[in-house]
Amino acid sequence: MAHSCSRTRALAVRAVCALFTVCAAAVELPAQNAPPSVRVASFGVDTSAADVAQIVGLVRAYLAQPQKADADDRAARQAGLWSTATWADERHGDLSRGFVYQGFPATIVGVTAAAAGDSVYIVKVLYAAADSTRTRISPLALQRLYAIRAPEAPHGWRLGTALPRLTSHWTRQHSGSIHFWYAPDMTPDSSRAASATRFVAELSQRFNVAPPERLDYYVTSSPDEYHRIVGLDYFVRPSGPGTATGGMALGEGIVLSGDPSQGEAYLHELAHAVLLPLEIRNHFVSEGIATWLGGSQGRDLAELVRVLGDFQRERSDVSLEQLIRDEVPDGGQFATVAWYATAALFVEAVHQRAGMAGVRALSATDAGTDATLRLLQDGLGGELADAERWWRGLTTPEVRD
Repeated sequence: MAHSCSRTRALAVRAVCALFTVCAAAVELPAQNAPPSVRVASFGVDTSAADVAQIVGLVRAYLAQPQKADADDRAARQAGLWSTATWADERHGDLSRGFVYQGFPATIVGVTAAAAGDSVYIVKVLYAAADSTRTRISPLALQRLYAIRAPEAPHGWRLGTALPRLTSHWTRQHSGSIHFWYAPDMTPDSSRAASATRFVAELSQRFNVAPPERLDYYVTSSPDEYHRIVGLDYFVRPSGPGTATGGMALGEGIVLSGDPSQGEAYLHELAHAVLLPLEIRNHFVSEGIATWLGGSQGRDLAELVRVLGDFQRERSDVSLEQLIRDEVPDGGQFATVAWYATAALFVEAVHQRAGMAGVRALSATDAGTDATLRLLQDGLGGELADAERWWRGLTTPEVRD
């Protein structure tokens, strides 16, 4: 279930899982996060050029490391593979890690000069799988890395992230601990920025967590735009209605807003960023709390109830368990929004019964769908049938009133 790309870096891995499963049905893939095999495109990448050959060797050495979504590039920096040339390289490292290292084969498809001169190159790596007949292609991502000349490094080069290099010309403003970065087509909105600052302070207090020392918040017009600045010239996303906008919180203190109607005040993603210290493992709980606090794709709780009601009427064949297990035939974005609404309304029910202490206690829920179903059963009567009745009653006005 994707919040149109709403997730922390760890949640990005979960969001890909459904897509990864679809791909795996067509082609057997290596274990998730295993070092991918690295090929070089037979055209466009001329390894007879000394610079290109060295950079290809560097990329192969970097990708040979086990890549983990929640790791950093400390080891790569110590090995001389990753740069410290910019604040983002030193503080964050490889921002594409939580997206691309899913076990898909990697192919270096381009090593081109970033500008006049030969000190910085753009490296493009395609992650895609194909079946044995090559008739079913499953592309995951086109990654953008930068190679910076470093004669003292083992390969003569070090890798760097796209973020500071693609946003150096963006307008910047800050409010409290939030540093806002604006894509060239975005106009700052001081009232939204102030709302975001208040939300972060109030939320930190409600959940008794230290407020973030710094949040870098990127205001863009679409997920495509914010994917590109973290090093993804292409990343697989759901198709169809409701996919034009989205947001994401990365675990390094970065919030990506790709919805002009929310801009600086994408509260759902700010909630994820603030609550990161709680280390919530359960996806349903994590998204439920963020949606309860900040809505979903600009919809507040009342609107989510209306959408859930429409879903229950139009898809009366779907049970709560099917929704939670993501087993809704032809569910699409309609089922996704219903899932988010259900998660938020469960958190609301817990809050009504046990207050903030009860909501905070949800953070200890184990990961996985089975744990989510047990949570619903235990919190709503002890049997799944009771949870089903609760779910059906959520959109009945007399029950909610």
